[in-house]
This record gives sequence, C-alpha cells and structure tokens, in this order.
Amino acid sequence: MKRIGSNLRPAEQKPHRNLRNIIRYTDDEGPQNDYPRRIISPMRPQSCCTKDNREMVGNVREVDGFKFCYKICNVCGHAVRYFYPAVKSNDKAVREYRAWKRYMAQ
Repeated sequence: MKRIGSNLRPAEQKPHRNLRNIIRYTDDEGPQNDYPRRIISPMRPQSCCTKDNREMVGNVREVDGFKFCYKICNVCGHAVRYFYPAVKSNDKAVREYRAWKRYMAQ
C-alpha cells in the first residue's frame, strides 16, 4: 500500500497528477507565502497553531478524488496541507478505498 495524504491505495495504482508539496519546512528562513509557487514554513507548529488561527491559502484542489488545500497559521506562519474527509465520488480510487474500509470493518 502507498500512502496518499491520510488515505491508502494499492502501490500499483499511480496518481494521475503530481502530488508535489509546495511547502518547504526550515528554521533558517522566516515564514513566507509565495502561493502557488512555494510556501516557507517553520519546522514545528507552536501553541498558537489552532484551527481558529489557520487561514486557507489559495483554492481547494483535487487529486484523484481527494480534496486538499494549504492552511497557514496567522501568528507564526506554520503551514500544512489539509486533506478534507473523502465524500462520495465517482473516482475509482475512492470507490475501491471505501469498499476496502467496509470489508475491514466487518
């Protein structure tokens, strides 16, 4: 199995799009938002990094049926790639993942 965000899929099934992460984590530089090219973020989140302080940057994107966006803390600049919970979709990977989860729950 290959990990894509918070979901699993068979290793032989490759994503149709590039899942390149634009966030670069470093403590050598200050936080910088140059979306959509790159985002420079501190290495670790601080106590200020709550869901209330995180602001969505750019648009929601979808790769193989899984939707995600980039969120940045307004106080310290820590950035994450946030994956939305999967909803009903016609994508084959999502259908197979849901069928597998139903089988494993039995």
